[in-house]
Amino acid sequence: MTSERFDADLALLMAEDAYRAHLEAAAAGRAGDGRHGRKVFRAMLRALDALPARCLAPGMEDGQSTVWVWSDLHLGHENIIRYTNRPFANAAAMDSQLYANWATTVSAADTLLFVGDVAMRKAVGEATWSRIRHAPGRMKQLVVGNHDLTGSGALRVDGFDDICSLLCAPGDPPLLFTHMPLSDMPAGWVNVHGHTHAAPVTRSAHINVSVEHIRYRPLALPRIRALAQALAQGHYPAGNSTMERIESLES
Repeated sequence: MTSERFDADLALLMAEDAYRAHLEAAAAGRAGDGRHGRKVFRAMLRALDALPARCLAPGMEDGQSTVWVWSDLHLGHENIIRYTNRPFANAAAMDSQLYANWATTVSAADTLLFVGDVAMRKAVGEATWSRIRHAPGRMKQLVVGNHDLTGSGALRVDGFDDICSLLCAPGDPPLLFTHMPLSDMPAGWVNVHGHTHAAPVTRSAHINVSVEHIRYRPLALPRIRALAQALAQGHYPAGNSTMERIESLES
């Protein structure tokens, strides 16, 4: 076993342990996390057992193509517009704009990483999965979210080249992609997550890639890495959203 392989295995074990501890704590709590009941976290724990944990494949960041990231599209979900103040008249308009932003951002050679919660309501079905399959991107990977699962923890999504429970991306600092933000992480890591939608940014090693934070458009991984480096050093750029923080760094 090479040192590179050993490091990847160790990283995955650390990441799985941290995520499991977070989910178990919420599943054991009387009120879950205050927003979702215990059943949601039990389903996520079942998915953590059933789905592989991954490290970002070697060569994904070789400069020949781009890795893009976004989360919590909630395709077909009318109520999410009101819940998170999305700037769309209805779900049809929202879905159309999200697909358009995808098409004008991601190329055929690129990788697109979803950090959970793809579709709800009428959008859960083959029409959506087919559209995902045929949209731009050589590789479409999903880190599973709570709305991508049934109550028993079974998958209710399709159309992706790979579906995993979590994803690690080595680097300085290493990144841990989970749908739900972790309360505790391995030291030195930055957690890239969704789930919390338009919740304010925090003074912690977390990067929210819910679409509300990134202007409803996939975000390039190198820009996420730049923000992660700042956060890991205890620097919290100005801004009320992930995108504003990145632009503050770049200005």
